[in-house]
Amino acid sequence: MRRPVIFFFIAFFIYNLNLRPIPAGDSTPAALLPFAILGDHSIAFDRFEQWYQSRHMKAAWFKRGVDGHYYSSYPILLPVLLTPLYAPAAVFLDIHHMPVERVVLLARIIEKLSASLIAALSVAAFCVLAEKLTDRRAALLLTLVYAFGSETWSISSQALWQHGSSELAIVMGLLCLLWAVEHPDRYLPAVLTGVCAGCSIAFRPTNGIFFLVLTGYVLLSHSRPVRKAAFIFGAAPIAAAYLIFNLLVFGHAFIVVSDAEGGFARGSLYGGLPGLLISPSRGLLIFSPVFLFAAAGIYLWFREGRKWHPETYGTCLLVAAMHLVVIARWRGWPGGYNYGPRLLTDVVPCLVILMIPALRLVDQSRGWKLAFASALLFSVTVQAIGVFFYPNGRWDALPQPLYQHRERVWDWEDNQILRSVRAGPVLEPYQLAYGFLKNPGLPAEERLKDDGIKLW
Repeated sequence: MRRPVIFFFIAFFIYNLNLRPIPAGDSTPAALLPFAILGDHSIAFDRFEQWYQSRHMKAAWFKRGVDGHYYSSYPILLPVLLTPLYAPAAVFLDIHHMPVERVVLLARIIEKLSASLIAALSVAAFCVLAEKLTDRRAALLLTLVYAFGSETWSISSQALWQHGSSELAIVMGLLCLLWAVEHPDRYLPAVLTGVCAGCSIAFRPTNGIFFLVLTGYVLLSHSRPVRKAAFIFGAAPIAAAYLIFNLLVFGHAFIVVSDAEGGFARGSLYGGLPGLLISPSRGLLIFSPVFLFAAAGIYLWFREGRKWHPETYGTCLLVAAMHLVVIARWRGWPGGYNYGPRLLTDVVPCLVILMIPALRLVDQSRGWKLAFASALLFSVTVQAIGVFFYPNGRWDALPQPLYQHRERVWDWEDNQILRSVRAGPVLEPYQLAYGFLKNPGLPAEERLKDDGIKLW
């Protein structure tokens, strides 16, 4: 277990080198809910919603419940689980009477630490999974791809989006599934597989795909009925609790954050699918070309008779393919104000596993080695641009907001990657850190605010 632990600490350190979160409105409820619980003894966001609205922000991430109070538009399991990490701040600070802008600023700081912790845990778990599926050298390469060559670095580790916890739940679910297959006479692996499946959908509703695929595999397998019951025993309560909570708080089981996109499945597959794969500002294969080897891996797996780990590989293939189609069918597939193909982040663990059969090609030829190394280096570089440069350049908003002009994702001359590079790195966090080290007693953030920098 030494290598996973080393990967955890390396990933956690690198994820925090930019000294800042890269949040969005969507991550706001997860960042603030622990303080609402600890400071206001409530899961309602009335105090915060009013403050955001007073700043002329359309806080769609807060939704009015049937009782008239405002609640998170997104699942609350993750922030509830993170609440103990916020407890030390609540013990030493009067959160309840603290000005909202200060609470928001403090929440953003803890948000980054929490997000990077979750992402680093998923890296360690993925390393364990990879070592069970392939040799150590290949597992090392795969873990590097997962940790630094994908949106795990530029999205999951930077803010409390739902994607980080989603990745962790999927990796743990696949790990428990493999454990269950290796020990067909034990019930605990089946229960834990179900728990991970239930948590995945409670963390992020689009993981209903992962939940259904995993459930279908278990129920259609040759396992004894009692083991199938053990899986359901682990999965059903968590998924049901998520739906019941929505019914009690909002009056319906499934929450739509915004109707601006005209419904979830009203887009064109022929427009969304190329955009998610090859557009210069949202294409998976542009931001992480190393995933071209996933396509090669799929071809080789079928050519070789689908005999290699069919339960794990088949699950990953179905989940990745179905997720890609569902997101492509949604008019909001560009993902809003974010860096790269954010909405494909959840299936990054599956995409990396799909690469495994192709790594044998890499071992057989110097040309394949060079191609893989080049693709991985380019992927890591692009992700680093997102971490250290984005959102400088404000590509998402200028010259027109992306959500109003989706055709901008196909502009090769003014794409998100090049715009971010031309704008230069984000230096304000380092200025803030330098100011604090130089004058520890002065509120360095006040000086940045005077310069027009909105830290919250």
